[in-house]
Amino acid sequence: MVSRYFSMWQRILRLFRGSAEDETLLTEFEDSLMLIVDPEQLTNNLLSKLQGLMEVEKAFVYLADRSESSLTFSLVDKAGRGESRLPALAADGITAQWFRANRQILFFEENKEVTDYLRAELEPFLDLGVNLASPLISMDRLIGIVFLNLNQVPLSPAQIANLQVLGRQASLAFENAILFKERLRQNERMFRAEQLATMGQFAAGIAHELRNPLTAIRSTIQYLESEFSEGTDQKKLAHDILDEVDRLNNIVGNLLSLAQPAESNPEEIDIRQEIERCANFIEAKAKSQNVKLQTDFEKDLPKLRFNQSELRQLLLNVMMNGLQAMPEGGMLLIKACRLLEGAHDLVAGSERVLIQIEDEGPGISANLRQKVFEPFFTTKAGGTGLGLAICNSIVKRYNGEIWIEQAGRGGTEVKISLPAG
Repeated sequence: MVSRYFSMWQRILRLFRGSAEDETLLTEFEDSLMLIVDPEQLTNNLLSKLQGLMEVEKAFVYLADRSESSLTFSLVDKAGRGESRLPALAADGITAQWFRANRQILFFEENKEVTDYLRAELEPFLDLGVNLASPLISMDRLIGIVFLNLNQVPLSPAQIANLQVLGRQASLAFENAILFKERLRQNERMFRAEQLATMGQFAAGIAHELRNPLTAIRSTIQYLESEFSEGTDQKKLAHDILDEVDRLNNIVGNLLSLAQPAESNPEEIDIRQEIERCANFIEAKAKSQNVKLQTDFEKDLPKLRFNQSELRQLLLNVMMNGLQAMPEGGMLLIKACRLLEGAHDLVAGSERVLIQIEDEGPGISANLRQKVFEPFFTTKAGGTGLGLAICNSIVKRYNGEIWIEQAGRGGTEVKISLPAG
């Protein structure tokens, strides 16, 4: 009898001691939220607290990817093995949609019907022994999903409650971290914009000084060329000099365009018609390089409010870059669609058009994809490094975004997000 009471009191003491330890862990995690703004550090902290609250074998944290246009939830950090087999989750996939609608912890064994419904996306997690998933909800939005492989199932009501509290704390922490990262990106953009403005003013001064001498040189060479007989070395040399003077004039014009954009007169534009018109402009060049042009448009695209000549300059510049990346042939794919909510730079309630121009060239390494928009930076022999800088300047003037990703076939994919009119 005494041993039975003693055993009962031991269990009660363990229960209270466990509850106190759990409360301490939750308090520690809540306190740490004030100090950590890096998503990976937050993930590691979350995983350590989970392992303190319950017997976690493996844990995988997915967060909404805002750094790229891709509509995905990406793996931030991991504990355990096998994570290399885990794919990104589509933001509009069935798993994300289920958690948006239900906003509750999903126990795979206890909810076999739901698990079977989501199996197409959950299979890689099931193969790793994951047995529950918990949503991260902040400001009424699904910002992430935590997948756990627990040694101890089912969980007690207290453990489920702790997991829910930890999930709410983590959601707030990750939302703050994402907002902080976004603010850093905005500050970086502002700093780069100031740099470009200063560089542009400097370049404009040089361009003005160069333009008059170049005009005089061209006039003189034109006169001399007319004095030489056809087929002579002198005639050929004069012609080559004129070509180089024209190239310098083109660079000067680009410098002025970058530094002092022409006054804009936006009008309502059908983006499909404009893309098709630009594709017709480069068709002969594409055929000469054995490049196939292909277009793909979503139906009933909204109109853009844009200066037509600037939009044409933007599209042709990017398309010509794609052609230059494929001297031995390939395919240039140009697509246009609505940008879905939650994508890249889309603000709630706004409507935007996404233009994608994809080539099959050698591609651009990840560490250079942002640098190519800086003036005078180029990866092409003989390039001026002004084309994409001007494109970036045009896009920014219309509250748009332009960025580069690796294409599905290994080439370069330039994406341009523009507000609808």
